Amino acid sequence: MARQLNIRSDEAFETARRLAERHGWTTTEVVVRALRRMDEAEGQALRHADLSPRQKSLHDRLAELGRKAREAAPEATSEHGDLYGDDGAPR
Repeated sequence: MARQLNIRSDEAFETARRLAERHGWTTTEVVVRALRRMDEAEGQALRHADLSPRQKSLHDRLAELGRKAREAAPEATSEHGDLYGDDGAPR
């Protein structure tokens, strides 16, 4: 059973509704995506603490490529079971 989160804010509701309409998502998807991005950004800041400037730059560029790929094809998966037989060998 899914847990529930209640947000009592007209601004949050209207913003989520506009984004949902714009992208063809549900308001729940909008909120989940926003929370994931915030969590990712904060986690990234914590991970950056021990990196050199060059490493930070490379990390940021790679992370942005990953974000763009996820946004361009959110239905994409790394599941490739159709390429292998029941014995695990390539078809």
